[in-house]
Amino acid sequence: MTQLIQTKSRPCRSVFARERRPLRRRILILLTLTGLLFSLASCTKEPAKKQPVVPVTDTKPVGDGLKVIGYAMVGVSVVVVAGRLIH
Repeated sequence: MTQLIQTKSRPCRSVFARERRPLRRRILILLTLTGLLFSLASCTKEPAKKQPVVPVTDTKPVGDGLKVIGYAMVGVSVVVVAGRLIH
């Protein structure tokens, strides 16, 4: 006669599995509450100070940067078209 292999039940495993879900919920609730607390704590009644207006007179570096970006876009398009023609 053959004996059936009996597996032992694991009661500890089911207990731990039950405990994880409420723990995750507690963590999510605590994170939500701390975020709400921090957002309310950062509010102040004092209005923000206005920054002084500084007129910009030299825009040449910006123009040079835009020129470089434009040439880069033209270069990329040339490489893409050449790649498609070769392929």
